[in-house]
Amino acid sequence: MAGRGHVDVSERRLRPIYDALDASNNKKAIQEADKVLRKQKDLICAKALKAIALLRSSRRQEALLLAAEVAAQEPIEEATLQALTICYREMERGDLVARIYENAVKKVPQSEEFLSHLFMAYVRLGEYKKQQQTGMALYKVAPKNPYYFWSVMSIVMQALTTEDEKLSQKMFLPLAERMVEKMAKDTKIEAEAEVRLYLMILEKQKKYQDALEVVVGPLGNKLISEIELQSLKQAELYVQLEDWPKANAKYRKLLLTNPDNWLWYIHYFNSLFHLVDSGWTPSEADEGSSDDVVTGTVDMAIAFVEERVEEELKNGKRLQRGPFLARMELLKRLTERGNQEAADKIGLPADLLKDYFIKFGDKPCCFMDMRPYVSMLNPDNHAQFVEELQTYTEIPDEKTGDVSLPADVQAMQRHICCVGLARSLGLQEQLTEGDREELVQDLTRRHQHGLQFGKDLLPTDVQPSDSYLLMAVHIKYAVYMKTKKLGLLFELIVMLEKGVASSPSNAQYKLILIKLYILLGAFHPCKKLYDNMEIKHIQQDTLGYFYACYAVALGHLTPACSILSAMLKFFSANHKDTTEYIIAAYKYGSFHKIPEIISFRERLNLSHNYSALAVERMILDFIMETTNPEQMRELLDYMEISPEKDEIKWDLLKDNRDLTVLSSWEPKERELTDQHIELSFCQDRQWLRLRSLILRSLAAVILMSQPAPLDGEHSPQKQDASRNGEAPVEHGNTLTSLILDINTHVQEVEGQAGSENMSLLCGPPPTRMKVYLDGQHHVLLTSIFQVAVDVHSLETTDLNQSQELQEKIAKNFDCILKTFEYVLDSMDTSIASPGCPPQVYPHVLEGLVLLVETLCLMTLVTSQCHVMLKPMKATLTKKKRKKKNPTVVVPQVFDNFKTFVDSLVQFGEKLHTRLTEVNTVITAVDVSGLEIDPAEKEAISVETVWNKVKESYQISAGETSEVLKQKLQLLRTIRL
Repeated sequence: MAGRGHVDVSERRLRPIYDALDASNNKKAIQEADKVLRKQKDLICAKALKAIALLRSSRRQEALLLAAEVAAQEPIEEATLQALTICYREMERGDLVARIYENAVKKVPQSEEFLSHLFMAYVRLGEYKKQQQTGMALYKVAPKNPYYFWSVMSIVMQALTTEDEKLSQKMFLPLAERMVEKMAKDTKIEAEAEVRLYLMILEKQKKYQDALEVVVGPLGNKLISEIELQSLKQAELYVQLEDWPKANAKYRKLLLTNPDNWLWYIHYFNSLFHLVDSGWTPSEADEGSSDDVVTGTVDMAIAFVEERVEEELKNGKRLQRGPFLARMELLKRLTERGNQEAADKIGLPADLLKDYFIKFGDKPCCFMDMRPYVSMLNPDNHAQFVEELQTYTEIPDEKTGDVSLPADVQAMQRHICCVGLARSLGLQEQLTEGDREELVQDLTRRHQHGLQFGKDLLPTDVQPSDSYLLMAVHIKYAVYMKTKKLGLLFELIVMLEKGVASSPSNAQYKLILIKLYILLGAFHPCKKLYDNMEIKHIQQDTLGYFYACYAVALGHLTPACSILSAMLKFFSANHKDTTEYIIAAYKYGSFHKIPEIISFRERLNLSHNYSALAVERMILDFIMETTNPEQMRELLDYMEISPEKDEIKWDLLKDNRDLTVLSSWEPKERELTDQHIELSFCQDRQWLRLRSLILRSLAAVILMSQPAPLDGEHSPQKQDASRNGEAPVEHGNTLTSLILDINTHVQEVEGQAGSENMSLLCGPPPTRMKVYLDGQHHVLLTSIFQVAVDVHSLETTDLNQSQELQEKIAKNFDCILKTFEYVLDSMDTSIASPGCPPQVYPHVLEGLVLLVETLCLMTLVTSQCHVMLKPMKATLTKKKRKKKNPTVVVPQVFDNFKTFVDSLVQFGEKLHTRLTEVNTVITAVDVSGLEIDPAEKEAISVETVWNKVKESYQISAGETSEVLKQKLQLLRTIRL
């Protein structure tokens, strides 16, 4: 009773600390913990809770020391261990969580609870070998199947993650197989998850026959989580074994149960043509009426598909598309193989397509269904084919003879499909300018008419007539790309703004609007559009390319910080979130999902977008957050950039962009191809490499200009070097190597053939590489980096004997100033011309923003050069005073440096003047004279759109001016 009373007292005393932590009142939690510890010094749970409160109060070091003090006592109380676990997880120190449970297990080796916690701690760390050992220890303590298979899965993960394929195939997987076989022989396998793990092990070893025996045996009966899962696994294994007759029969049987499964049709046809190519002939048994019939001839396959179509027609219910699509797929494959005789038995392509249109033309998916098969049509009959389809959609008015507008959504969807097919077949390319404009007006009119069918829809639903407006926009955009008329661009934006007003949840409208506003150089309206789409989670990676890179490029620097941070937050949370999913998979036995989750995590970690966002954010932080060399060093320490080590795994980078998100009705010759996507990704990697080299070069300059590290406060590289007894990194050599890498990379990029201009709306955005190279920014930066290397060399050289080095520095100063003057003169073009018709030049704004960025980076490097030169000047002055010799010659480098800094200030002031003029120039533009369709003028004012553009330009100029002003103040403080 006394012991129980002690526990009750402790719980009662700890309760106020828990309550304060739950209320996020960390200060009170610390006070309550101190109060408890004054009364009961040995209550280590209070210390653990206090460590949590300290950590949440941003007192990380104190929290770490206090938690370490608690952990040193090797607690085994559940409450203390849980508090320590929470503390270490919030510190992202999973290794320490594992350590406290290791100590607990040593004290209580038979504790199932401690062992399971230790296993999950190893899961978080990815320590598969230790997981295996802990799982077996758990099974010995508590002989339960899940624990045994945790250990087996840990062995499988060792096999999947090892780089030694031989080790995987010869040791890990056979060991896992033997362990599961033992359970199978003892009839101890109980759950489907255990059977699926067994199959995974066999399939990883390519033991498909053994896996098949498992599936068809007693264990296969446990595969019940999905309909027809056992049969499906058999069919998949027959494919792997290339047992085409059985695969064909199995997929045929599956299609009898679900004739709408498209993937099964694809496998069925693949197996069929393997049989045909191998000359397989059916036996008498195969020709029977059994469900396991092998359709090994084309005629049998045609008959089977036709039966599915007939069965579907007999049902009288809502028709399923699968059999009708399968018929067209079979016809296409036979045509491609040159088997025209068999193809004729199915029918003419036009007839099948027409039949499909009649049955499913009222569905929004009809166009995408038909698109792969219209290539079978004779090009000479395209127009006739579309005209025939339109007879099922257009209803002539009895009085006027004109074509009336559709009376219901179904008729409207049929017409949308017809227009889409006409564009996809290239018929709209043959239209005259007048006919094309008439078509756009007709589509716009039909869009307005179709809005009545969506009156009762929720605001989150998309209007059924939205495709009309999207097609009109695609047609008009193609005209804009040829003519580059500003009026057309404004007309497109007005059309889409009107579309967003009537269908506020249509993401297609908003994504295209973002692209069009970017074409005008206006980022400000894009932020609201993007925010309204509520892009979340994985979409930050797949759709972020639409938007993120332009915030910096167009000078919206403050929003860029929050945008990049929000996107990076998703990536940084990825590891933590996926780890929880892996733990859940272990707990609930979903072993086959664990490799998928880990693969997903790795794909996100290797995302090109992730690396690009991180590099851009770090460069932006240096530009915006630093006003002196000390701040630069602090920021560098926080970022932990290693100049000599490239952290980006270039060969493994993944292109996670979703380039199919926008609808497209383009003809085949103008479709976005895999080659276009690969070329775009290559250019993105080139731009990222250049930016990464610049960032690492800046880091090398900062490290190079600093004294030796003290108290372990500087770069981890120097700490590691001193700890391992290695020579410290020579950052001057590193920077020289990086300058060479930049020059080599630029030469490679310049030597490549110019890329095809992707003018499609659904095409990927271009990088800033062309503007960057045209503006000679790489010359400016490599020259100033070289100056930093040479100034650093002066530290170890007698100034009186460094004439050659000083001359080299002077030449680089001269090169920089001449290049800067040339760039400023070449950018003398105004950002807009207020004439009639008016024009806006977004590339000028982009060039100005890049020049401000380059000048800011040069200022930061110059300030670090000042840090290196100042002690030299002080030493020289001291010697001069000591010798009292006024004739001592002051090295020319100091005067050259002063002249260079003064010139940079002058250039900066000129650039600042250019930016302040943007407001005047952009305000003078009058868009009222633009040639805009009167119908669009009535809907949304062109002036309203222009005001958004104008405000965006003003924000761009204002933010870049402010950053430039800050760096000019830094330059003015640089005095030797």
